[in-house]
Amino acid sequence: ESEKAVLQADSFLRPNCCVAVCGSQINQFQINLLLRHCQPQEIVICFDNEEAGRDFTYFNKLMALGQKYQRYCNFSFIYDRKNLTQLKDAPTDRGEAIFEELLSTRVKVR
Repeated sequence: ESEKAVLQADSFLRPNCCVAVCGSQINQFQINLLLRHCQPQEIVICFDNEEAGRDFTYFNKLMALGQKYQRYCNFSFIYDRKNLTQLKDAPTDRGEAIFEELLSTRVKVR
C-alpha cells in the first residue's frame, strides 16, 4: 500500500516486485501499468491491516477488489488470520519472517 512498505520489502531476501498504490484502493490505470510493464502471473494485494476485531468488512473489501479485476490476472490478498500484525500495520512492518508467513497463507480470489 505505502511507499514505506515497498522500501521495507526491498530489504528482504526475495526479489522486490512491490508497487505502492498510496491508499487502500487500486484502479484500472494501476492494473494496466502492472500488466503492461510487469506481466505478472499473480497480483497480491498487501494493504495495511485495517480490521479491528473480526467483522469481515475488511476481508470482504479485499475480496471485492480482487474480484473486480480478476479477469485481467490472478489475484490474491494478505489477510492476517493469526493476528501477527496490529491495526494499521503493513504486512512488512513485522519483518521478513512474518511477511513470508502472511504471504504463504494469502487468500486466493476465485
